[in-house]
Amino acid sequence: MSELKKDIIEFMKVLADQTRLEILDLLYREKRTSSEIQSALNKSQSTISQHLKVLTTKNLIIFERINNVKYYKIKNKDIFKLLVDIKSFVMGINKEKLQTMSNEDIIDTLL
Repeated sequence: MSELKKDIIEFMKVLADQTRLEILDLLYREKRTSSEIQSALNKSQSTISQHLKVLTTKNLIIFERINNVKYYKIKNKDIFKLLVDIKSFVMGINKEKLQTMSNEDIIDTLL
């Protein structure tokens, strides 16, 4: 397997976690401290710390220190374009799946 494929798989794994997606969503409009994120998501400090580390390591977020406090923010807002595209794709798949199921239900009812 090529290095690029491995990188893509690792990147997709990062996005496949609900807490990390919630963190990205929180950081969409403004930078926040880990305590603010912890409070907003009602998760433990260690859980948030773990997820922030993963997001930072994968270059999705960065932090800046202000008066000795770390503020996390999105490194590149283009990540949200990708997330919107994924959401649209999944909605399309679900719509198609529902349509297929509805058609099968109609056929089953008629027969």
